[in-house]
Amino acid sequence: MRITMVLSKVGLLACSVALMAAEIPVAKDVSAGTDAPTPKDTIPLERLQRLASKEASASYSPERVISPPMPIAIRQEHPDGPSYQEGLSYTFLIHSMKFAGIARMDNGRLVLVASGWLKDPLREERGVFVMQSDDEAQRWSQPRIIHWGPERPEPVSIGEQKVLLIPRDDPGFISSSEDGGQSWGEQIPFPRLPDGSNRETYRHGTLLVEGQTITGVFYVQGERREGWTAHSLLRRSGDGGRTWGDELWLPPEWLTSEGAITRARDGALVVALRTAQAQGLPSHSDHWRRITTARSMDEGRTWTDRQVHFRYGKVHSKLLTLDNGDILLTYAARMGELDGEMYHGIEAVLSRDNGKTWDWDRRFILFRWAMHQSMHSPQSIELADGRILTLLGYHYDARWNEGPLGAPGYPMGITSAVLWSPYPEDE
Repeated sequence: MRITMVLSKVGLLACSVALMAAEIPVAKDVSAGTDAPTPKDTIPLERLQRLASKEASASYSPERVISPPMPIAIRQEHPDGPSYQEGLSYTFLIHSMKFAGIARMDNGRLVLVASGWLKDPLREERGVFVMQSDDEAQRWSQPRIIHWGPERPEPVSIGEQKVLLIPRDDPGFISSSEDGGQSWGEQIPFPRLPDGSNRETYRHGTLLVEGQTITGVFYVQGERREGWTAHSLLRRSGDGGRTWGDELWLPPEWLTSEGAITRARDGALVVALRTAQAQGLPSHSDHWRRITTARSMDEGRTWTDRQVHFRYGKVHSKLLTLDNGDILLTYAARMGELDGEMYHGIEAVLSRDNGKTWDWDRRFILFRWAMHQSMHSPQSIELADGRILTLLGYHYDARWNEGPLGAPGYPMGITSAVLWSPYPEDE
């Protein structure tokens, strides 16, 4: 049989040679050259060599932390019809990266803390890692693990090169760095409420940092009210996060949980809170929740200008008071609407009157993703040139796959960045 196979191969080779020697009709080019215009490729080869993958599979080098930045269309709503600006976007090349938080040091350095699956032959769990950028988020340092486990701490700047990690979940830990995130101190358990109940507190949204005073919106699970079991409260530290004082509860009839907080230029505290779905609507998941905003002129003892926004599908608020005094609210649209169609994405809106009203008719559509509606954890920070850097999380979901982590259809996390302008008409 082997001899037969060898002869067969020899025969095929002989046939190939014979065909090559035969007269095969070949088309002739009789066209004339034209000067018709065509798009020009103008990126210098040297720059392309730095940006494009050199792998046959088009995969990026393991040394790359982000994909090359590329233009992305940012839509802004308007009563007369939408307009668009060209932003920039890139994606972090880190496996299942989630829950990114960002802080700016006094020297301008950006410190990013997130969780993801980073390679370690002795570990099969998520790691909390830190990265820094010294050029306004154009480049990032290699990720460095600072903790193994499922925790989701958020960095806050507390002056000079000091950065503090505040947990989102309970149990969680506090840790601090004196050198802009290069090294970290002891991990200290975050204190529970001082009322003796030992209740767990949770958080997901902006912390307000004013010198050594840090204020955050937290929530606990407790007595059911109108089908809602979460209760929101403010917690405050006056010593840079080492200790946390007594709680200040928000009105329970608001039916709220996690939230963001900032200081308006008129002195008011402004909050944006996740709120129970409207009466009569289903709640197949927590994606059906919506947003409440309110103001307080007496440090949270009383509240005014309270509004409930949307009917469903908007969560994970982030508040940012801009240098000009306007307040930016960034949030996840898990069930948003564009031109009468449902979509999943990240949106932002401005308040020009200290959080009393919001310019919803001119809100921004920063990002869209058709595969999975779990948009989450947007974080916005103002850059030196007035643009906004928004970090956002979303999911890859392949239900027709057993999943790389063993669970069928396990949704893998993706984190991207969008750089955009809140005032495109001024550019």
